[in-house]
Amino acid sequence: MSQGSVMNPRVASLVEALRLKPHPEGGFYRETYRSKKTLDSKALGEEYAGDRAVVTAILFLLPTGARSALHRVRSDEVWMHHQGDPVRLGIRAEIGGEVSREVQLGQGPNDEFQAVVEGGLWQEATALPGPAGYGLVGCVVAPGFDFEDFEMHQP
Repeated sequence: MSQGSVMNPRVASLVEALRLKPHPEGGFYRETYRSKKTLDSKALGEEYAGDRAVVTAILFLLPTGARSALHRVRSDEVWMHHQGDPVRLGIRAEIGGEVSREVQLGQGPNDEFQAVVEGGLWQEATALPGPAGYGLVGCVVAPGFDFEDFEMHQP
C-alpha cells in the first residue's frame, strides 16, 4: 500500500491526528524533536558535510502491507514500537546481501520493543498484518537526521 492508496479509516485518522506526511521511503512521518544543540562537523568527521543536531526523533506509521524502501542513514538509529501491529525490520550490510538481522518490533511476548540500526547499514521495514491495520514506531537518530545523510536504494 502506498501513500496514495485508500487507507483504512483508523490509519487515515492517525495520519490526520498526528499530523503525519508521506515519507520518501514509504509510510507517513513527522519530526517530533530536533535538539537545539549541535555537533560541529569537525568533531563528526569527514563523512558529515556540516554540523548536525545532537539528536532528532520522528513518529513513523506504516499501514499494513506497506514497506519502507531499502535505505540507509549515516547515523545510528533507534526504532521503538509504540502501537498497532508488529513491524518487521530487516538490516543488511550491503544491497543485494543477505539480511544479517531481522527484528520484529511489537508488543507481543516474542517481539522486541526497540532495535538499533548502526549508521551506514541498509534497512527496510514492513508493517505485518494484524487487527490494527498499521504499525506506529518512533525513530531516534544520533547524530541528528539530515536528508544529506539519507540514501535510498533505487532499483
